[in-house]
Amino acid sequence: MEKRNFNRLLEGKKAVITTGARGIGRETAILFAQQGAQVYVGGRNEKTLSETVKEIQKLSPDSRGFVADLSEKEEIESACREILKNERSIDILVNTVGINEQHPLHRYSDRLMEKMIRTNYLSGIYFSRAFLPSMMEKKAGNIVNISSIHGTMTMPGFDIYAGTKGAVNATARAMALDYAPYGIRVNNVSPGLILSDVMMDEIHTYPEGEKRDVFLDMLVKMQPLPPGRMEDIAYAVLYLASDLSAYVTGQTLLVDGGASIKAH
Repeated sequence: MEKRNFNRLLEGKKAVITTGARGIGRETAILFAQQGAQVYVGGRNEKTLSETVKEIQKLSPDSRGFVADLSEKEEIESACREILKNERSIDILVNTVGINEQHPLHRYSDRLMEKMIRTNYLSGIYFSRAFLPSMMEKKAGNIVNISSIHGTMTMPGFDIYAGTKGAVNATARAMALDYAPYGIRVNNVSPGLILSDVMMDEIHTYPEGEKRDVFLDMLVKMQPLPPGRMEDIAYAVLYLASDLSAYVTGQTLLVDGGASIKAH
């Protein structure tokens, strides 16, 4: 039996993390660099992205950033061409982007619906389509999507968001079947409540005092365990992106503190 080295799980691997200027993508990019990967990390805000890239390069000097609006197909394809110009192929693709505005369906404009579908669903499709041929050629590759608990179960007001994440989950299952003969695995990580940068932004929209306390109390009670941290999701992505999960494909791993097993 082949012995695997589980000390630096991604030693010598080349990874693309589609957006990582902040939040879960940033935590994942830094963790990947710590584990030996050369990381290409994307972002729309050049200033924030450059700060993240500097942190990553302390751990993995050959890592790079790329600026792209992931709601725009042309910008995604341009970034992929540039990466493939520098690297013959990549080993790991992590599709991390997600945007949400909560409305019942009749209140969504066409423009907002289309932006959410392009960003949350089609961006991962475009990145995957760009990198799959080189993965197929070398008979190895790994794609991990950051999905959401809302792709499996949801709450009022998440109509389009839940739809996009459900589509991510379903497409990953089909891709896992199509590309297993080429040694390519495709999986999803579905976070529950995570105290991410975005969630902290939402918390701070409530004024200090009773309203914020009520909101925080609701967050704590949503799942059996306390709210998750961004690194909890990064660790799950590392598991699926590494040989620790060599026999896992087409799966959606719920990292939700037990929310999905609790009757609300």
